[in-house]
Amino acid sequence: MFNRINRIALARLLPPSLYVSRMYRKKTGERLNLNNPLKFNEKLQWLKLNYRNPILMRMADKYEAKKVVRERLGSDRSVPTAAIFDSPDQIRLDDLPDALALKATHGSGWNIISRDKSELDEDEVQSYFRFWLGKSYYRYSKEWAYKYVRPRVICEPLLKDEHGDLPLDYKIFCFGGQARFVQVDFDRFTNHTRSFYDLDWNKLDFSFGYPMSDKKVSRPVPLEKMVKMAEKIASGLPFLRVDFFVHQDHPYVGELTFYPENGLGKFTDEAWNLKLGDLLTLPSASESLNNSPRQPTA
Repeated sequence: MFNRINRIALARLLPPSLYVSRMYRKKTGERLNLNNPLKFNEKLQWLKLNYRNPILMRMADKYEAKKVVRERLGSDRSVPTAAIFDSPDQIRLDDLPDALALKATHGSGWNIISRDKSELDEDEVQSYFRFWLGKSYYRYSKEWAYKYVRPRVICEPLLKDEHGDLPLDYKIFCFGGQARFVQVDFDRFTNHTRSFYDLDWNKLDFSFGYPMSDKKVSRPVPLEKMVKMAEKIASGLPFLRVDFFVHQDHPYVGELTFYPENGLGKFTDEAWNLKLGDLLTLPSASESLNNSPRQPTA
């Protein structure tokens, strides 16, 4: 309890740069170098604190991001929206798909995933999102893109593969608008592992955030199309991860991510932390801050 209270106090009272530095030291055991960041994780921390491009706020919003995807691709290639709720009290399960995903638009991981909505209790669903819609994802992560996102609940139909399971998601890492790697996650709700592939679908010898998987997965049929889509969406940004679901060989954009693992994911091989860092070119601090219509506060 004391640790939680202490964390809340630090998140509220410390300047963002000091809070981020303390969090980085605690998670990685290393001192954060913000003056000359070299590692991928260090550069993600720099972006959290300094990069203020307003498009990030739209892309981080799980509802507004769909509009950005449509604008950049010229067509709607996002997972369909079944409903959007300004208040959890508006949620009526009877009006929603039988298999669904309910997500808070202003954070990450604040979701309810159900293959059968009859197993859900409407009051409990409303209570769950009433709690999370009152929380600030930015406060404890300092991920600036989320700071001004409007808290809402979005509902999407749950995409399933031919076996009725959740489809694999393919996360494409784009540096300076150029796709470089694809992350594939396995058993996300049980024994979470992941693999990384290059664009020729050679498996790479590292992972971060979660252990490296020993599973092999076939190259997705629409990989070329996914890469082109990801690069269009990521155009003009120093870094963006574009997440896809493939349903019946058609790619759908799921989410857009700027700070994987909050820039705190442990690499199985630290050499890759530097390799990814080499690919990420940071904008100048003045350019980054001048992009913002208003400056964030702690």
